[in-house]
Amino acid sequence: MDSALSDPHNGSAEAGGPTNGTTRPPSTPEGIALAYGSLLLMALLPIFFGALRSVRCARGKNASDMPETITSRDAARFPIIASCTLLGLYLFFKIFSQEYINLLLSMYFFVLGILALSHTIRSEGSLRHLKQLSQEQVQGLG
Repeated sequence: MDSALSDPHNGSAEAGGPTNGTTRPPSTPEGIALAYGSLLLMALLPIFFGALRSVRCARGKNASDMPETITSRDAARFPIIASCTLLGLYLFFKIFSQEYINLLLSMYFFVLGILALSHTIRSEGSLRHLKQLSQEQVQGLG
């Protein structure tokens, strides 16, 4: 018997079925169509509405206020820079184990979350709002 077929962790099940009693329902064509359709809508709608909003905003401004556009030199350099970036990511994932990558990403999002939370709390409007809420709570207790 092939070792891949008898391995319980590769997703294949023996003739007796799963050992823990859980099963996944089979996917149907309607379910797959719904999943891909919603994925397509979630990808295209933000792009469409962002572009629409950008055009409306650009119509109301004069030429001096318009944002920078991409030059032909930037367009020519983009594939090279993108390829180098993808190669670097590939090498990074090949060299480091999954545990270190998960640790790095966890620390990254932890630090970003702390910075975002501290920025939100430290903003002047938030402090005034918190003081006002605490005063209302104290007055409600008294």
